[in-house]
Amino acid sequence: MQDVLKEYGPALITVVAIIALIAVISFLIGHDSDSIVGQAFTGLIENFFEKAQSAAGLAASAGEAAGDAASGGGL
Repeated sequence: MQDVLKEYGPALITVVAIIALIAVISFLIGHDSDSIVGQAFTGLIENFFEKAQSAAGLAASAGEAAGDAASGGGL
């Protein structure tokens, strides 16, 4: 048994470390919106677009255009 551990010990430690790393990454990334990273990334993107639209003045223009289209006006 000692001979096996001496021969393959470093390789086994590497394999265990890689499997543990994959497990941690899978846990953090998860599936879409039910993960820690997914929720943070979604919040980041939503905040970015909200601030970009408000800074460019697109939110008011888009809302007015949508209102005009819904009421049949605008032409």
